Amino acid sequence: MLTPEEVAHYHETGQVTPNYRLGDEVVCAIKEKMEAHFATTPELDLNGSLRYAPPATSQFTDCLIETDRTWLDYAIDPDILDAVSQLLGNDIIVWASNIFCKEGKGDKATPWHQDGLYWPMRPLRACSVWIAIDHSTPDNGCLRIIPGSHKEQRALRHGAGNSGQRVLWPSDQTIQGADMPDVDPVDVVLEPGMVSLHDVFTIHGSAPNASGERRAGLVYRYMPASSHYDRHLGAKLGGPYPEGSHMSPERSAVSELHLARGVDVCGLNEVWQPNA
Repeated sequence: MLTPEEVAHYHETGQVTPNYRLGDEVVCAIKEKMEAHFATTPELDLNGSLRYAPPATSQFTDCLIETDRTWLDYAIDPDILDAVSQLLGNDIIVWASNIFCKEGKGDKATPWHQDGLYWPMRPLRACSVWIAIDHSTPDNGCLRIIPGSHKEQRALRHGAGNSGQRVLWPSDQTIQGADMPDVDPVDVVLEPGMVSLHDVFTIHGSAPNASGERRAGLVYRYMPASSHYDRHLGAKLGGPYPEGSHMSPERSAVSELHLARGVDVCGLNEVWQPNA
């Protein structure tokens, strides 16, 4: 799926938008499935939407596959797995599934952060795949990355901010001071069905969405099966996240590991076999 140039771009910048998109029928099915999910799951305000995000303007839900196995179908799309395998190797585990939805009614910004600060896999290697459900533009708060910020493959210092205009963590966690690279951010502009892939150490965030247009994306997290998803480590890592958050210790305890391709090279992961 990825050309040699796209693979090189990923390794250079920490993100790539390949020349590929899901078909219109697939995107329509995902959109309808998402809207039905939010409409029929009112408890999302407690367990899905981040509690410190205004549910009327911004929705987040986690554990999609754990609550409905049919969400796994999109995660194991052969074209997507081909792309991930070019970046992580041929033995791949899907370990998380999320929807990020900004309704466009004055949503807050998402701070500059790295995904893997409290992710309990060692070695810490992972790739996130964002599937655009709606148009994603600078006006409606598209994903933004700091190119090259992944190259040292290390977790940077995060701390509490005080802007009051950020959402994702209760204490306004963001990368601090000198740890933030002096590099211009890049907007990841997507049309429905387009896909973005980014590295676990890539610094990213998003601006508020006051456009009046919804911006929703379906996100899957992949790790190489050579890494160990250590649930005990997840409980120790903790972090400033409330119960129900996709980065809480509770989340790491219930995460299902689906062996999407290959074998569990590590031998320590409790994996499910899709379609087994």
